[in-house]
Amino acid sequence: MYLLNDNYCLQLVRDSSEYLNIELHHHGILIRIVSLNNDQCSTLTHRLCETVDEFNVLIIDLLETSISNIRVTVDENLEISFPVRFGSRNYEKLWSFRIELRLETNTADEISLDPSDWNDLRLLGHKIMDNMIDYMRDVRLRPTWRPLPLIIKETILNGDLPLQGQSPWEVYDEVCTTILPYVMGNIHPLFWGHVYGTGSTIGALAEFITGTMNTMSWGGQQASIYLERKVLSWLKQMIGFPNDETSSGILVSGTSVATIIALAVARKKFHERTMIIYCTKDAHSCIIRAANLLGINKENIVHVSTNEQRQIDLEVLETCIDPNTCGFIVGSAGTVGTGAIDNLQGLADICARRPNDLWFHVDGAIGAVACCSRRLRPLFTGLERADSIAFDLHKWLFVPYECGCILVRDGQLHRSTFAQPTVSYLTLLDGGITPSEGEHFFSDYGLELSRNTKAVKVWMTLKTYGIERFGRIMEQNVDQALYFAHLIEQHSNQFELLAKVTLNIVCFRYIVCQSNIIDENDMLNKFNKRLLIMIQERGIAIVSPFVIGTNTFALRMCITNHRTRLTDMDKFIEQMIQLARELLNTDEFAILKTMGSM
Repeated sequence: MYLLNDNYCLQLVRDSSEYLNIELHHHGILIRIVSLNNDQCSTLTHRLCETVDEFNVLIIDLLETSISNIRVTVDENLEISFPVRFGSRNYEKLWSFRIELRLETNTADEISLDPSDWNDLRLLGHKIMDNMIDYMRDVRLRPTWRPLPLIIKETILNGDLPLQGQSPWEVYDEVCTTILPYVMGNIHPLFWGHVYGTGSTIGALAEFITGTMNTMSWGGQQASIYLERKVLSWLKQMIGFPNDETSSGILVSGTSVATIIALAVARKKFHERTMIIYCTKDAHSCIIRAANLLGINKENIVHVSTNEQRQIDLEVLETCIDPNTCGFIVGSAGTVGTGAIDNLQGLADICARRPNDLWFHVDGAIGAVACCSRRLRPLFTGLERADSIAFDLHKWLFVPYECGCILVRDGQLHRSTFAQPTVSYLTLLDGGITPSEGEHFFSDYGLELSRNTKAVKVWMTLKTYGIERFGRIMEQNVDQALYFAHLIEQHSNQFELLAKVTLNIVCFRYIVCQSNIIDENDMLNKFNKRLLIMIQERGIAIVSPFVIGTNTFALRMCITNHRTRLTDMDKFIEQMIQLARELLNTDEFAILKTMGSM
């Protein structure tokens, strides 16, 4: 037994060939203990010692020499430091590490969710961190997506309710075998389906910090509230929205919730008046869902036709607007189907002529954040004049899911829509964590009282990469989409471009011939649906379906991916040609092959 500071003593005990017990005694009484295996010794010493034997020898040498410092901390753990000398010039560095000891107590009836062995948790944390960084680094080595096997589905669904806990190492092993291999795949460089963001490495680390903080960000005197206010200020500045106390905003799960908030605020403004929603059929489906949830009848939703650029037709819109009602005018900063951008300036002008009767809302789920790019920003002129803007940060700004935002020009109206009288258990006081003066409460601006903080991952993402870098990536994605459209046009005997590329979305299909056979379109639709499934199930890439017009099935590529390279486009079109040839050789589509040879 070795004497340490303040009447503490340390004893090393080998209870087996695998573990070393470190016991801390105080005045002769055992108060704390920890058992270490080879992996834990390696992690604790930053791989200076690879085994229990090496670690045991190191500690004994340090205890028996005067060059080291082994002391008991205030919280009764061990801090160890010693000099390491190397080189002909006798360089010296201080090597240090900490050993967490668990409490030896008789209060067996008192339990916690904290680990009994913090060193073991640290080791598991290091393993998870290393694995997840490798998982992101090596993403190109995996298929874009793989089907979920029946046995994995059954394993997940048939699991019993866990009455007793098990080792977190075993739980993590299950994650590695049943969950990590079978994801949607949107972090993959060749994922171009729907409008999924890729996330980022820093965003993933920020999520760990957020989960550790586990703060409830409804309001009050805490850093996360100020962080969200700063993030919202940055987003207003980025878009060109009024960046002062008259406007407001809140981070939410995504554009769907943001749209509900925008509609609710507009309806508050037009209280007891009939409100008509004007949008195109290409507008995001969340508009209809929000209307349904707020009790707005489908008779009060007017679908306005589009022009040749698939934008809302302003002339038709003006004829549709009922002068005896108020209106919620929806402009798209990039439609989800083709990426078409409405004439936002023209829509703002229409609404400005009747400011008391018309509300200008922009669905910026995809494109609003493209204001990061100086080159793309002019496409969205007029966005800054909106009464409300709903947009996602988990798409093209690569913040981890989930994270969206709603900005409202009239902050006072926004707050009056959601603020509720204070209930007793939420009483604001003259000081403390929830003072009645000087603090901001986001629960007054949205649907939720209980809400996590999304601001940490947004703040860390923006601070780490900077707006200009995001802008360049967005330009890169648009250029990749234009390049792929060019490849489609180069292969016009095999592919057809179905919509003009204005942003980062390409809609196309495989064609076999240009004949006048009556059922050719139906057959091509069937062929392209099957081709799409093959692309996905072979793990080649992920593109998603879209219907152009009334009955033309399209393969839709949407590039919101910072990992995609231009060379991926060339490889993808070659692989599609090979798959199409394979499909044409099946009995199901032999007729198309015959038509193509006519």
